[in-house]
Amino acid sequence: MYKASKPDKERWIFVFSDDYNEPDDFVKLVKVYRDMVNGRIYQVSELPDYKIENDKLNLTFQWDDCFGITVVVPVETDINIAFETLKSLCDELNRKNN
Repeated sequence: MYKASKPDKERWIFVFSDDYNEPDDFVKLVKVYRDMVNGRIYQVSELPDYKIENDKLNLTFQWDDCFGITVVVPVETDINIAFETLKSLCDELNRKNN
């Protein structure tokens, strides 16, 4: 089950899942979001940091062993719209997993 946390002061939104294999959940999340915005995934650094073409929110999706699944919301993006979008994304993933 996916769940988005409320944004923190750094404009990070953490996405939690019940699966023990979180990197796989990260991949699923990014692919479903890619399909939502009809874009192409591209890597933005040497780390597992990804963006998606056509994403009007310009979100950065990150994964690591310490923080897990993190979505960074840029200052120019409305944080409430980003949060609601990620909650909807989690709902969509939860429907697909049932």
